[in-house]
Amino acid sequence: MTLMKKLAVCAVLAFVCAGAYAQNNAFDELAKIKGVEFQHVGKDMINLAAKQGNGLHVGEVVNLGQDEGEEFLNQFDDVKVFTCEDGGNIKKFKKAALKLLKGKEWEPLVDTKGDDGEMVKIYLSKKGEQSTNVILAVEEEEATLVVISGTFDFAKMLQQGMKMSVGVNN
Repeated sequence: MTLMKKLAVCAVLAFVCAGAYAQNNAFDELAKIKGVEFQHVGKDMINLAAKQGNGLHVGEVVNLGQDEGEEFLNQFDDVKVFTCEDGGNIKKFKKAALKLLKGKEWEPLVDTKGDDGEMVKIYLSKKGEQSTNVILAVEEEEATLVVISGTFDFAKMLQQGMKMSVGVNN
């Protein structure tokens, strides 16, 4: 490979990584809203949880991989959880989160809204093997946004689950 090709490949990788990093960090702005609690678990802690075999638990919101094993958790590079229980700021939190998810890079996977105003939205952004999965759940007294980055693909999991249930019903 020539020096120019090597430089071009390195530049492309740098832009892809910087784009994913910037996209993931855009959510960090939500932590600046009054009443928002923020928790972050990086790759090292995820690897430790995978090796211990207890799954990854982040507060009361995230419980990943307890029954799936180490291979499942190794798909995750980063987990961020934003929670707002401040009644006066839940609308502000929801509006800011939805604004971040308006970009064309976000593919909506699930969009539900209950009669009582509760809503759940799941989005996916994928660049090559890397993906960012976002889950936004809003109730009257609490709003939570979970950002999961890595090679885990929520859309694939939904498809496999649907295929499995179709196979069982036939």
